[in-house]
Amino acid sequence: MSASDLATIDFGLRALLTLFVVIDPPGLVPVFIAHAGHRSAATQASIARRAVVIAGFVLLAFAVVGGPLLGYLGISVEALQIAGGILLFRIAVSMVFGEFRRETPEEEAEARTKEDISVFPARHPAHRRSRRSGQRRHPRHRGSG
Repeated sequence: MSASDLATIDFGLRALLTLFVVIDPPGLVPVFIAHAGHRSAATQASIARRAVVIAGFVLLAFAVVGGPLLGYLGISVEALQIAGGILLFRIAVSMVFGEFRRETPEEEAEARTKEDISVFPARHPAHRRSRRSGQRRHPRHRGSG
């Protein structure tokens, strides 16, 4: 094998490992069971297959179009990394201070009765209720809010 072949194999293995860590299949098992566990095995297999195919197309689309789109918008990879770091920091701070955001009873009921759950946002900011509209807070955090 040449050095070029080894570099290609190394890149492929790193990319595959990165995808595995980002997608986190073991971490998605409880989510899948919570949303599809009450359905038949055939329906579960169909949902899983459809979700994998759609996720693959989304990943492929971003792999092909992502770089040119960022270039067109004038966003550098470094700026995207910084923005991602800021978002991760915000999530970490909310976890440290115990700011829990729960789904509403309506959202939970919809998730349980929805026919096709193969594609849905796990959390979408537009669906969150504000604290003023009655969002439950963690017991440690008392006061108005």
